[in-house]
Amino acid sequence: MAEAVSEGARGVLLRGAPSGESWAYVAFSLSPVPLPGGLYPEFSEARRRADRVAAERTWLAALWTDRTTARWDLRFISDPASGRIETVVIAQLYGADPAAAVRAARDALPTLARFPAHVTGTRIEDTAEIARLLAPFVPGWGAIAEIRKRITCRTLTRLWGVERIATAVSRFDARDPSWDRIWTQLAAEPRRTVVSVCLEPCSAPPGLAEGLTMRAQAFGTLAVPGPPDPLYGGPVPGDPFAQEAHRLYDAASRRYTGRLHRARVSVAVEGEAPVSDFLTGLISHTVAPTTSGAVVVRPQGRQEHQVACGNLLGVNRDWQREAYWQGVPAFLRTPSGGQLWLSDPGTVTALADLVDADEAAAVFRLPHEEPGEPELFALKRRAPNTSRNGAPAGSTDGGWTDFGPGV
Repeated sequence: MAEAVSEGARGVLLRGAPSGESWAYVAFSLSPVPLPGGLYPEFSEARRRADRVAAERTWLAALWTDRTTARWDLRFISDPASGRIETVVIAQLYGADPAAAVRAARDALPTLARFPAHVTGTRIEDTAEIARLLAPFVPGWGAIAEIRKRITCRTLTRLWGVERIATAVSRFDARDPSWDRIWTQLAAEPRRTVVSVCLEPCSAPPGLAEGLTMRAQAFGTLAVPGPPDPLYGGPVPGDPFAQEAHRLYDAASRRYTGRLHRARVSVAVEGEAPVSDFLTGLISHTVAPTTSGAVVVRPQGRQEHQVACGNLLGVNRDWQREAYWQGVPAFLRTPSGGQLWLSDPGTVTALADLVDADEAAAVFRLPHEEPGEPELFALKRRAPNTSRNGAPAGSTDGGWTDFGPGV
């Protein structure tokens, strides 16, 4: 069995856990397919953009699997010396043992390699190169951040039973956003920077839609004027926050069904200086431009810094207890005898990184180029348009710290 694993594991990076499980990583280097120049391209830029978005959505839908702990990580790594961006997609698959992990990785390869027509993917066969791409550098303190959905907690002007506090979770509300400004800024960053977008396929948790529907109804009741106050005689006005919470929960009850993903967006820079506020703000505005529904969070303390680094370097999705809660009071973060229905922490954490097809497409944008625009993406592994699984890539030795994959 050991020989079979070794033979089948070519181009598969394996990492083990103390309990015996294994994680397998496979990777592709991505480059935009150049478009012909000239004053009269075949289709308009708007048409090409719509076609790209549709193709990427189809590719993501085909990648969806009910296999637990399968993750796809799209990362853009800048090079200040050349002003170009290295782009890779890394698949992480779980197995009960090394052989099972390798089989899972190889089973995923055919679908993963069917990239949309505007992208060329070259399989990276050198496992040392995959390790370098997983950890191009280890971020120093303050040099890593994540873009998350905004969690808002408010005191209501009207009671709901004994509850007077409510919590709501925003969504990534961009409709087919362009990442051109993000890539342009990333290429111009003075320090080596990585933007990592991780998607984990999942199904809607049982009972989630029903619970969201009931909360939407409750907030809808609180949002409209209530019966007249017997003491003062006037009608009780609707609660402003309940109006927004009703909209969010109503939309979530319809969107978060069936096949979904968990998402994580990380931004890190090399060195000890803080990550760029302009770049992180640009990403958050791009994925949620309408309602400011995205927020930049930074690790709160050294332990959370280690978690954030592990998320990036190990393709993890581990929870940061302080940063992710975004200032929500501690007593609202754990169940308390059923007294937190409007701020149920289980519902909030379930929604915090859950994304539907629209949101997944908004954050998981593959590279592309337009005629006449500056070339931003690295060319060193651009393959000719012959095979989707091109020749093995060369190896670049780079130091990395093994923070270990999570589940």
